[in-house]
Amino acid sequence: MEKRLQCVDKLPGLAIGVLGVPAALIAAYWWNPVLSHDIAETFSIIVACGVFMLTWNARKFIDNHYFIFLGIAYLFVGLIDFLHTISFAGVFSAQHHSDSIELWFAARYLQSFALLAAPFFVSRKTSPSLVFAGFLSASFALAGMVHYGISPDFYVAGRGITPAKHISDIIVSGMQVLSIGLLWRVREKFDPEVFRLLVMSVIFSVAAELSAVVYMDAFVYNSVIGHYFKVISFYLVYKALIETGLVRPYDLMFRNLKQSEEEIRAARDGLEMRVAERTAELRAANIRLELELAERKRAAGMREMILDLLQRTGTAGSVKEFLSILASFLKERFGTDAIGIRYNRGADFPYLVTLGFSQEFVRAEMSLCPLECTCGAVISGRFDPSLPCFTSNGSFCTGNASELLAESEAMKTIVTRGRCVRDGYESIALIPLRLGDATYGLLQLNDRRNGLFQPEILAQLERIAENAAAMLARLVARDALRESEDRFRSLVENSSVGFLIVVNEQIIFWNQRLERLFGRIREGLPFLDLGEAHPEDFPNFGKLCGAADLPVSNGKDAVIRFFIPDSGTGRREVRWMNCRANPIVFRGRTSILVEMVDITRVKELEHAVNVREKLASLGQLAAGIAHEIRNPVSGININVSTLDTLCGRAEGLDPDEREKIREVIAQARAASNKISSVIARVMGFSRPAPPRLERVDINRILHDSLSLPEIANRRRGVEFRERISAEPLYCRADAALMEQVLLNLVMNALQAMENGCATKLITISAAREGDRAVLRIGDSGPGVPEHLRNKIFEPFYTTRKEGHGIGLSFCHRIVIDHGGGISVGASESGGAEFRIALPLEEGRSPA
Repeated sequence: MEKRLQCVDKLPGLAIGVLGVPAALIAAYWWNPVLSHDIAETFSIIVACGVFMLTWNARKFIDNHYFIFLGIAYLFVGLIDFLHTISFAGVFSAQHHSDSIELWFAARYLQSFALLAAPFFVSRKTSPSLVFAGFLSASFALAGMVHYGISPDFYVAGRGITPAKHISDIIVSGMQVLSIGLLWRVREKFDPEVFRLLVMSVIFSVAAELSAVVYMDAFVYNSVIGHYFKVISFYLVYKALIETGLVRPYDLMFRNLKQSEEEIRAARDGLEMRVAERTAELRAANIRLELELAERKRAAGMREMILDLLQRTGTAGSVKEFLSILASFLKERFGTDAIGIRYNRGADFPYLVTLGFSQEFVRAEMSLCPLECTCGAVISGRFDPSLPCFTSNGSFCTGNASELLAESEAMKTIVTRGRCVRDGYESIALIPLRLGDATYGLLQLNDRRNGLFQPEILAQLERIAENAAAMLARLVARDALRESEDRFRSLVENSSVGFLIVVNEQIIFWNQRLERLFGRIREGLPFLDLGEAHPEDFPNFGKLCGAADLPVSNGKDAVIRFFIPDSGTGRREVRWMNCRANPIVFRGRTSILVEMVDITRVKELEHAVNVREKLASLGQLAAGIAHEIRNPVSGININVSTLDTLCGRAEGLDPDEREKIREVIAQARAASNKISSVIARVMGFSRPAPPRLERVDINRILHDSLSLPEIANRRRGVEFRERISAEPLYCRADAALMEQVLLNLVMNALQAMENGCATKLITISAAREGDRAVLRIGDSGPGVPEHLRNKIFEPFYTTRKEGHGIGLSFCHRIVIDHGGGISVGASESGGAEFRIALPLEEGRSPA
């Protein structure tokens, strides 16, 4: 009702504003259009300056910097509007020019920019001085552009309005419409009435601008509608900022503060109500807390008692020792006259521990079946739950056994069979040692005093019995596990198969068979350090560690050769192991069970059979060669020697012809010697002999090999690059055989580069890699295809037309007999590279 009366009071003023202002502007327009224009501009200038003065003087108190930014901007908008007003044709000069129009648009662009940018400072703080300086600079720049003719022409004398004016009208209108959208996004930061007035102000400003679009006269605001819209726009700015700031400052400059005060007031009222509610809750909680504290105190006492029991029984190694400690604990805690503990022995529950009972009492009780007395009812769990002496947990308790016996005929049937009452025990407690469905025994506490076992004491006894049953279960399980482990360990330790368990690539269990094979093994030894695997088998050795990632039903098999020192001679020998790795769970962790079977004898037999078969074929071949070739070759050698002798004795031969004959003889002798050499190599390969191992320096063998005439005579045109280790590389090797291996490899490299190699390069290196001496012989020839690298060491396999397939197999056999390995790959120059790895003596090379 009050708001309605206020609206009625405002109607006269509103009518004057709505009707009087348009009437005054229309009258001024008809009397003098310039005067109408100046009135409208003067009103807007006054409002703009008023907004600035209000916001500038209150800038330290305004928490919404939107108003500070807009107030400073409106000052300079008003100043440019003032320049526009005094430059209008007819004010100081009757001559029209376009400066007035350009100043008009300068003010509108500045106003539109301010309306667009101001919403970004609603929640951000700004520096009024910097904003003032920025708008001052922008105003000078805009005025300077007009004065010096830099701004576009909006009017040309004789032609009228230019398209630039219409475009600017649209741009200014678009910017102001966009500012409404930005203002809408932060509307919750403004008083609703202030927000509506600001939006309406921008709408009328857009309307004033668009009214100028359809008006083609040079006088920008020569229309009554344009005047009226601009006056309304600035009047709404006045209402939103000046009037609200003066009449209702808390709705404008201090709105956030006002909202905070209202929230605090509402919070205070709600707080008083919540305090009252909370007080009632605290009283109730206090009562609950007192009860809970009492319960916690009882629980803490019980927990201390159980912890004490656990500490005492923690070292018990057997069930009897545990029960003895338990009986002493109960005697100390409760001070009863007698304590007995029955323990499950199959179908019987005899006393295993007693304290305070006479020997006669124990013998008499043991002579009876425990199921024929109250103990039997408690142990079996078959009792009448309606009887007051039995608890819900199946325990029996009485504080006056004789009175109970006299009052209850049902109890008389199960109590009189024992001796407790006859021996004068009045307070009796029988507590089962039960865990789940398993009954491990019975606690029996007797005392001649009446009423000893109150409900709280009985609850403690039942709690102790519950924990004791759990401890007994663990002891029984531990004993069963220990027995099972002993059986398993006996089987494993006496097995002829080597067993080990690997966790995180470290050995945590092994049997004696493995120690007999590999020597002393320490716990935590890395699995890959168990023994020195053959270089060719090392990848398979490493893959066994990945068996933990396989499904439990799968496993990984590998046959691996190990170099194991002989316990008698100390010399290393190759042992073949058939290994199988299976993933298992050991002590709660994912592990690998590795089984190792020594199949060295089987492999030796297989190797002997293979060698015998190959050597048999090679022997047959060698015998055929010896029979078919050696005799003719001998005849050729005799004839060549005879021819050489006759040539030397012949008289009258021309020296040149004699020399030619001698060259032919030399070629024939060389061919014959080559045939003999091939025969000798085949025969030698068919009769393998063990190497004569001695301590030698591989560097020296390499140097001596490169000095052999076979290599030295063919160095011409070939670049040799040697990288020899600075330290000696001592190995146990047969120097003569190793020289033959190196000679074969270098000769093969020279032969590989004979055809079509622009650059002939042989690289030879010797270096220490871990506990091995590694020799590399590389060339720049065509190399060995990858798919043939595993075949070239087989006897009789060759990739050259003139080859025999013997040389590399000969080298392979010698290196293997030395406990090393030989392989082929690609060299840095693109050819083949042969790698020989020999074990250093005692695993290292001395400095």
